[in-house]
Amino acid sequence: MKLATRFALLSLLGLTLGLSRPAGAADDKAAAAPAAEESTQYKAKTVYDFEDDMVEGDLQRPDGELVNALKKTEHSSLIEIRKDFIPEMLKSLEDI
Repeated sequence: MKLATRFALLSLLGLTLGLSRPAGAADDKAAAAPAAEESTQYKAKTVYDFEDDMVEGDLQRPDGELVNALKKTEHSSLIEIRKDFIPEMLKSLEDI
């Protein structure tokens, strides 16, 4: 096998083995999490006070002019409906 192929296979194998263990560890933590969630209590209402915070800023607008694009133009259809299609079909059937 070429060196690049061997390297790719070994990298894939190492990645697969390296990622398989943390997934198992996550399952262990997930199993322990429901017990911790049962004892967690939250306040019924949370209030945030922003009165003392000074917010400074400028109104930002884009530099330059607004460019209006042209509307889409309406084109006639390039498909032509043939008026003599059915008579041509009948004529071709007569030739058979």
